[in-house]
Amino acid sequence: MTTLNTEIYPKLIRDFFRFDHSASDGTAHRPITLPFAYAPAELLAEAEQLPYDDRTVNRCYVWGPVGKPDPGCDLLTSTDTHYTAQIDLTSYPKIKQFIDSLTEIGPVTYLTFKRMAPKGYIMPHIDSECNPYKIYVPLSWPEGSQFKMLGQGNVDFSDLKPNLINTSGHMHAVVNDSSESRIIFSFYVDWSCPGWQKYLEHRPVGVL
Repeated sequence: MTTLNTEIYPKLIRDFFRFDHSASDGTAHRPITLPFAYAPAELLAEAEQLPYDDRTVNRCYVWGPVGKPDPGCDLLTSTDTHYTAQIDLTSYPKIKQFIDSLTEIGPVTYLTFKRMAPKGYIMPHIDSECNPYKIYVPLSWPEGSQFKMLGQGNVDFSDLKPNLINTSGHMHAVVNDSSESRIIFSFYVDWSCPGWQKYLEHRPVGVL
């Protein structure tokens, strides 16, 4: 059971984290290992300087379809075939290097950075069905941060490990019950590409 430290959260958030005592069986989320080295601290230093918007959870749209404004990850379709940087990455060489390494595996169709303020939260929701699997890479995960999936427990972001998460098949919510900002980025890929398909292979039936 997770006990949030304050009463500032809506009742739905408090109850979501308080009363669901589930644990993961691997069908909704699991840690993955990317096939290249990177330093979370170096990425975090650049991520802290990104031009975030002023949404409740600040976002910076970094990579996506050529010639289109931010489609929003919940509206993203798979009809586009060409993708590019959406901001000038000259000042963010480590982020550019990371994206370049990803694209060597296969197409990355959408990537955003997200900064959640202390005591921030995202209400329980299910993401778009346009692309069921999303990869999350945490860069800071202060104690009190939780990413919980209904019936599937908390996502393990210990040691800042990336996770493959089925966000369109499972209700989930996020809270940063700490005094520090939390920064993470997530991306969609073209799962029809053999390089990315490897992350969906060799698993039991029904498992991510």
